[in-house]
Amino acid sequence: MKSTCIFIIFFSFCFLLKAQSYEDWDDYDIQEFYVKKDLKPGALDEDGNEISFVFLPTEIKQGTYEVEIADYSSDLYEIKGTGYYCKFRGYYGYAGYGEEGILIVESSTYSSTFYKKP
Repeated sequence: MKSTCIFIIFFSFCFLLKAQSYEDWDDYDIQEFYVKKDLKPGALDEDGNEISFVFLPTEIKQGTYEVEIADYSSDLYEIKGTGYYCKFRGYYGYAGYGEEGILIVESSTYSSTFYKKP
């Protein structure tokens, strides 16, 4: 009887862990990762306006990361505390000052995904 109860508790625990997996969260495909590059004073954009930085496409090491994203500008989102930024392939929407989730970086940026924590 005791071993049956332990098995049921263990099975229930495993089921709850699987049910709460990030893979069940809303997912958003990454279009591109960027890094912010500061420019020398006096740099100009195509209209002759002074600019102090640009965003350059970059890669992030393959892996699974617990991150927080926040709105930056237009369709660009900041991966807080990392120095990296991203754009999504589809519509993400408002992230405000931060939304937590899991970032899965695959062998190419195009196959990377952000899972938004509910």
